[in-house]
Amino acid sequence: MGEAEWVRRVSGEIGLAIDHAACDPGAWDGVMAEIGRQLPGIWPVLQVVDAAAGTGLPLVHWGWDPADVQSYESHYGTVNPWIPVILTTPAMVAMHSEERMPASSLRHTEFYADWLSRLGGMTASSGIKLIDAGGRLAVLNLQHDLGRAARDHARLAAVMERIGPRMRRAIETNRACFPPGAARAPGGTLLARVADPAFVVTRDLRLVEASRAGHALLAEGGTVRLGAHDRLEIRHPRLAAATAREVALACGGVAPGGGPPVPAGVEAESWSVTAIGLRQDLRGIAGMARLLVPDHLALVVLRRAAAADGRRVRDRLADLGLSPAETRLALLMDGSRSLVQAAEILGIRHETARSQLRQVFAKLGLSRQSELAVFVLRLRDHA
Repeated sequence: MGEAEWVRRVSGEIGLAIDHAACDPGAWDGVMAEIGRQLPGIWPVLQVVDAAAGTGLPLVHWGWDPADVQSYESHYGTVNPWIPVILTTPAMVAMHSEERMPASSLRHTEFYADWLSRLGGMTASSGIKLIDAGGRLAVLNLQHDLGRAARDHARLAAVMERIGPRMRRAIETNRACFPPGAARAPGGTLLARVADPAFVVTRDLRLVEASRAGHALLAEGGTVRLGAHDRLEIRHPRLAAATAREVALACGGVAPGGGPPVPAGVEAESWSVTAIGLRQDLRGIAGMARLLVPDHLALVVLRRAAAADGRRVRDRLADLGLSPAETRLALLMDGSRSLVQAAEILGIRHETARSQLRQVFAKLGLSRQSELAVFVLRLRDHA
């Protein structure tokens, strides 16, 4: 089996488990176990922190000694030298410890001497940051030995970057369908739990079923309406492009071209969009009303952006001397994308974005993109 085919096969098997976890947050243990089965010798761990909701979820892991996990959560996580590296690395970019911060450089630290060195030779890791925006952070880490670091660098990166967007969409769907502290009615369907407008659609956006809020939004006939052949029609061009892109990816296809890219969860015409694929054996969870449905379905969740909060943040940046163009760029530089991606979203040249970013730094007294990301997130939290 060729390398590319191996990556597709392994990523596909792990992806099925991820789709299950999107509809059942209790199934993330199964995702970690599937990673361990597909990548022997790997100890996976997933950490999700939602500062806005005041939650730091327990680490989800496989292969680890629970005592090592407990000691990390209680102390060693706070002295982990890798934290600054993770926070300053763009989302969806694979990281390898032996490239960025090798174990040999950590031998003098408490983290290495009292914790990492006691893991039975598992002193190297590969990881990927899935989410880092709006006070939320999600990181997948694959712990392994030094030999694995040298031998499987490229293939681990390929797998992580392939499953990363799928994991991100599943975590976003968990947040929409299972908010912290929300009561879950016994036997309730997935759609019944979603407070935001949600729709189960085919690859070509034909509606199969909608949540209560989804039906209400359709009844308004403004942002979303039903067109010919029960297809969802979205009035705002950027939101329509974002929805088509996310549904295509969720159904295992290629994102359609045309128009500036709008990443999942990014504000588009006062809305954000997240989509995940639904497997056949998960359709009962969603509560499918129709018996005959196509092989590829996606759950689409639309969330209203906090327009008033956004205006307050923009006003605050304007008070600090930023121009409207500089404000638009600064708001995109929240750690969830690169400057190149921000320039694409704004429809400007990379050189123009770099020039605007230098002006933003000068006016705010900052010098690094990571400092700007923290500044923007704090403004949003206090808006």
